Amino acid sequence: MNFLYPLFLIAASAIAIPIIIHLFNFKKYKKVLFPDIRFLRELHEQTQKHSKLKHLLILACRILTLLFLVLAFAQPFFEKDKDKMNQAPKAVSFYIDNSFSMGIEKNSLSMLDIAKGKAKEIIESYGDNDKIQILSNDFGFNENKFLTKNEALRFLSTIQLSPKSKKTISILEKQKQLLSTEAAYQKQLIFISDFQKSQFAADITTTDSIKKIFISVNASSRNNISIDTAYFETPFIVLNEDNPIQVKLKNNSEEELSTSLTLKVNKQLKNVANITLKAQETSLHTLPFTPSGAGTQNVELFINDYPVTFDDTFYMAGKVNASYTVLIINQNNSNAYLSSVFKPGIQFKVDNFQAATVNTSLFKNYSLIILNGVNTLSEAVSNSLVQYANAGGSILNFAPVNTNTAGINAFLSKCAGCSYTQFDTSKLNVSSYNKSHELFRDLFVKAPDNIDLPLAYKRFLISANALSSEQKLFTFSNGDAFLTQFRVGNGQLFVCASSAESNASTFPKSYWFLPLIYKMAFSNQTNSINALTINKNPNLLIPNDKMSDKTIYHLLKDDLDAIPEQRASGNKMLININNAVSHAGFYSLKLPDADDSTSIAVNYDRSESQLDYWQMQDLKKSAKLKNAEWLTESNSSAASINELQHGIPLWKVCIILALLFLLTEILLIRFLK
Repeated sequence: MNFLYPLFLIAASAIAIPIIIHLFNFKKYKKVLFPDIRFLRELHEQTQKHSKLKHLLILACRILTLLFLVLAFAQPFFEKDKDKMNQAPKAVSFYIDNSFSMGIEKNSLSMLDIAKGKAKEIIESYGDNDKIQILSNDFGFNENKFLTKNEALRFLSTIQLSPKSKKTISILEKQKQLLSTEAAYQKQLIFISDFQKSQFAADITTTDSIKKIFISVNASSRNNISIDTAYFETPFIVLNEDNPIQVKLKNNSEEELSTSLTLKVNKQLKNVANITLKAQETSLHTLPFTPSGAGTQNVELFINDYPVTFDDTFYMAGKVNASYTVLIINQNNSNAYLSSVFKPGIQFKVDNFQAATVNTSLFKNYSLIILNGVNTLSEAVSNSLVQYANAGGSILNFAPVNTNTAGINAFLSKCAGCSYTQFDTSKLNVSSYNKSHELFRDLFVKAPDNIDLPLAYKRFLISANALSSEQKLFTFSNGDAFLTQFRVGNGQLFVCASSAESNASTFPKSYWFLPLIYKMAFSNQTNSINALTINKNPNLLIPNDKMSDKTIYHLLKDDLDAIPEQRASGNKMLININNAVSHAGFYSLKLPDADDSTSIAVNYDRSESQLDYWQMQDLKKSAKLKNAEWLTESNSSAASINELQHGIPLWKVCIILALLFLLTEILLIRFLK
């Protein structure tokens, strides 16, 4: 044991005063004449023994009172608390968890309010010379500086719930980095959170010497149903057709819960379904949706759930085109089967041109370009087709009706590194199709057991170099491709081994022909449906045909006009909304001088939907954090931290003992006869 002020121990010599008084009893006894004392002799001897005992007890109380009073002024402390007695000013970094899970209420106060109350109590216990920095999940610029006690209290009151969340290690590293700027100060790190298992890594490790204090605040309710995600079954929305929406719901509770699932499109109610979920059940529900008009489709799905509400709504944004325009480039005459594909479709408009007379400047206006038996292409047309594919267009090439392939091979080689080689007139069956490819996905409600695959009478061998991105769609029994796909820049090239004539294969007359070509026409609608998530997938790639040095997209919603992070990528623009928005909902992405805009759906991250928390004793065992202390919500934060900072306050114990012995002395004098 050591003493903070050891010179005060000199005052312990005052103990001699009661000892001297005891040894030299200065009390003058008064003589009282008594006729005969022989009857009192026995009583006198017994009283004298009691008197000596009383005086010794009183002496002991006086000595101990003086001794503990002196020790209180000397302020003793244990050797293990030696470092804590350093009275240098402190630099303290607070982390206040303001993620959405901290919005749950307990006794009419949110977890964030309770956390801020604990932080306020601790801050008020610091001295005027101490520096305080407050960090939240926002990692805002104004959170990087140290404040005085009063400034810190004012800033603390401004912290609000945020959709952003940070990994534990990044928070601790940020606090450590900020504390390293205050070299002359004692450093402390205080971390106040609900310690959700999904957010706090239990096996985290640090080796620095900074004192770390972790304080938990836990919610009383753990019941929550969330919309984890939602998506259309197809990558595009088709006008006047059923576009099923898949909604993934999860019951994050330990009991069965029920709710209603509502679908709104452009603020109009479309569907309502009643849902019951067992404890910890995840289920997928299908809602039908048939758009009756073209244009933007703002899809809003929501449930009724309390107390956690941030994950009750999911937003998707899409666009329905009134029509899709298809260009067919013919070597000679048009093909009857290709023309009939688009004749009944009110969403399609088809143009037929010969390869020698086609206007290449119009390519950008088409959703799909079909090369029908073309064997001669000018260099200008070939280059324009390659440029069209790289820009995101879709091209479908049917083989020539004869063996003259030099012209088309020059294009195929330049575009995708493939070509037509060996010509074969033997009959060969297609034996399989690529079920996982998006063109075949949801093509059948239920695939037939004995599915009728195309049969080829005349075909070319499609040869591709090793670096090509080939993905076979229909495959012959010998492994060769009948219909295959190549990625070309942002677009795609489909190559068929046979021509579109009925004498070359059964493909034009099969039930595969029409839906596959429809899907090829739809497939170049990149990002036609979007649903971004703050912190998780905040990027959107959009077509950008208005490229210039002044191309700056604005994100608009009500009174908000923000400029998101944006980066040109070829003829597209990559938009990152993370630093531009903080609330879920629908936003418009627009160029200032443009008439049209793109609707963007923004959602909150669902990583905090599971209300499962760490216990402090479990973290204390599993976390490998040097110099860490773990406090529960029931602890008095300021008192506990003060004890951790200064050790056990022994001087207070000494004062209490001194008063206790003084009281004992009074009681001995008053009641012990």
